[in-house]
Amino acid sequence: MKKTIDTAALVKEAAILTGGVAIIAAAVYFFLVPSHASVSSISGLGIVLANFVPLPLSAITMILNVVLLIIGFFTCGREFGVKTSVMLPVFIALFERLFPDIGSLTDSQELDVLCYTLVVSVGLSILFNRNASSGGLDIVAKIMNKYLHMELGRA
Repeated sequence: MKKTIDTAALVKEAAILTGGVAIIAAAVYFFLVPSHASVSSISGLGIVLANFVPLPLSAITMILNVVLLIIGFFTCGREFGVKTSVMLPVFIALFERLFPDIGSLTDSQELDVLCYTLVVSVGLSILFNRNASSGGLDIVAKIMNKYLHMELGRA
């Protein structure tokens, strides 16, 4: 028997996941990038690598996310692989073009990191509640959840 696809539910799910990723990308671009802070994430690693590799943060993040996406697809299954977004680097690229010389919104590295943590937590909560991921270290957390039976938030 063929499964019918509920287009409205699919569009709603895609919109929710895209919104969650947009929140995460905004947290990265508006709080981490101006303060040059590197928090434990693929974006943080990308910020460090951008000092040594002549590529924009969005390109570095895309490369790292694709590698981890392939690993996550094989270790966590098809649904997780499908629901892992590669939109984070796309949103970062959009922000790079729209706001090329953004400065710190708080003028404090400590506050930038705190704001990043608070904002990114909202985006990640949206994604994790939908069994999805923004890519990057979320994939590592999901692998730890599956194989080590750790709660996703702790992993």
